[in-house]
Amino acid sequence: MTVHAYENGYRTLGRQTLLLPIEWTPDGWFRVPPGTRTAAPLPMPVPGARQQPALDPSDNFTSSQLGLQWAFWHEFDPARFTTGNGVLMLQAKGDSLANTSALTTPVGGHAYTIEIDVEVTPGCASGLLLFYDPQHATGIVLDDQGIGVRLANGYVPSRKNKGAARATLRVVNDRQECDFYYKLPGHLWQKAEESSEIAGMQHNVLGGFLDVRPAVLATGQGQATFRNFRYWPEVKVPS
Repeated sequence: MTVHAYENGYRTLGRQTLLLPIEWTPDGWFRVPPGTRTAAPLPMPVPGARQQPALDPSDNFTSSQLGLQWAFWHEFDPARFTTGNGVLMLQAKGDSLANTSALTTPVGGHAYTIEIDVEVTPGCASGLLLFYDPQHATGIVLDDQGIGVRLANGYVPSRKNKGAARATLRVVNDRQECDFYYKLPGHLWQKAEESSEIAGMQHNVLGGFLDVRPAVLATGQGQATFRNFRYWPEVKVPS
């Protein structure tokens, strides 16, 4: 039997499809076996089978085709991007997250770390986000004003390193408590002053039946260039 469900306490992961075993009763009805619970481990249906690891969405952008882990929000425009030789180049569109099409990838798990190298041309705003929908996303951004943290409501309270055009950005999601880091070329890692809590970025608060996903974007003018998107299924604070 298949059912849709939210993981208790982690509704930011979106609706998940659960598989439950059934058995037939003597009078011809089916039921979930007594004692079987969705919140508890279930035996593998095939003896000796092992659970496959989750998809690793890391991408070094060496292929001339965009990886299957990526999806644009409600729009696919192949004229906006090129990929290959270690770079993904995304043309800017719109003037904010609300009227562009972010490029997202689904992940699972209670804690994970994502990182990407971002370079922008003058007039372009980019960044590494945890994206729910065009009105609700948090992350670390880079534009002409410098580097800053975008809170879930879109507000960026402060900026650092005005004039920086390239940086490696990292987001650490530790059970829905998120910290943000950046590293300029030739410099050490820096931790942003702001943090973010994302437990409210889910359907019961915002609607939409969606999940929180890592995303990159390019708005304004010009283009953003991305290199080395990395994912770790664990908390990985830079040293």
